[in-house]
Amino acid sequence: MKADISIIIPIYKGKQYISYWLNKIEKNLIHLRALHLKCELILVNDFPEEQIALEDFLVCELSVKVLNSKENRGIHGARIYGLEHAEGEWIVFLDQDDWITDDYLLKQKICIQNADAVVCNGYTKNICTNISRFIYVDYEDQKRVKDLSFYISTGNPIYSPGQVMLRKKAIPCSWGRYQLKVNGADDYYLWILMLKEGKEFVLNEEKIYTHVGHGKNASDDRAAMARSIHEVEQTLITNNILSDIEKEIILRRKIPGLNRDKTADIILVYDYWLYLEKRKQSITDFLQKRGFLKIGIYGMGSIGNRLYDFLVRDIEIIFAIDRQAKMFMCSVPVFCLEDVQIKKYMEQIDGIIVTAESAFEVVKEEIEKRYGVPVLSFKSILLEMIEAMEKHI
Repeated sequence: MKADISIIIPIYKGKQYISYWLNKIEKNLIHLRALHLKCELILVNDFPEEQIALEDFLVCELSVKVLNSKENRGIHGARIYGLEHAEGEWIVFLDQDDWITDDYLLKQKICIQNADAVVCNGYTKNICTNISRFIYVDYEDQKRVKDLSFYISTGNPIYSPGQVMLRKKAIPCSWGRYQLKVNGADDYYLWILMLKEGKEFVLNEEKIYTHVGHGKNASDDRAAMARSIHEVEQTLITNNILSDIEKEIILRRKIPGLNRDKTADIILVYDYWLYLEKRKQSITDFLQKRGFLKIGIYGMGSIGNRLYDFLVRDIEIIFAIDRQAKMFMCSVPVFCLEDVQIKKYMEQIDGIIVTAESAFEVVKEEIEKRYGVPVLSFKSILLEMIEAMEKHI
């Protein structure tokens, strides 16, 4: 029998989340029986190197489709791909690491009635803390989701697409025709397109959804999100979707995060680090188990200095790299990346750890291309350690 509701979840290196979703949607199905509704779960595997086979998971009465993509489509492309295979009249886009209540689908469906979209309230939670925050403080805060002028002047008031159930027929064709190159703001693009077409948004004030921040979420990367928002805005302007006044407002608006806040990055890294230290998780053990016994450190600011102190007894630190190398007096040689003599030191190491997160992509590309040495982001090391620890709790 055809599904009434289609839940679309892109999966990227996230097979560990599938069991949760199978169990959670089955619990939602129990509540949906009151309305005689059926739903399907569409898992879009956007990591071609690792296929997902449904027989690896125990499935009962839930209808499940697994779409193994042959190429990495990105979050927008994966959602479009899932939408193309959706049977339901109603669509829910969830992220692999979201949480929902057992009656989430029922309560969203009751609230939406004949509208085009319903937006629920909920919580945001960081993986490193037990503290949750409300997405919307009150009704006045939440009702901005229906105000197109807020999207244009300020930004996206919908924290995550997982807050929304929407009518499939209300999704503009233009949302699927242009796939964003930068992950992060495809939902912002969708809401603006819908509101420009006069689609009706209603509110569900119940807190039935939780966005879990892992540091790897597209929404948690401020610089990438800023680029994605900029891409959306350029698309809206180029395709004459906005009025002249709206174009002017957007062009004058400063996008939060466009100029990356290095201080915020530093605070975040220390937050992850303290979280791991409190739980006696050793960075040294992590590196040793992965064969990184001799390393270089890129970035000798406060994080680089502290990392050196933590590792120096058990990991051999061969050298360091910093743009202001000439200003440092250190027990190991410190070079600029352009220095010729750095080559012989590169030949001695197992990898480079980059503590300057904002420079990571550029540094990684240059070092790996020139020297063939593995380059690791210190922030990503911490996140991988946290993820591994959380799996065993």
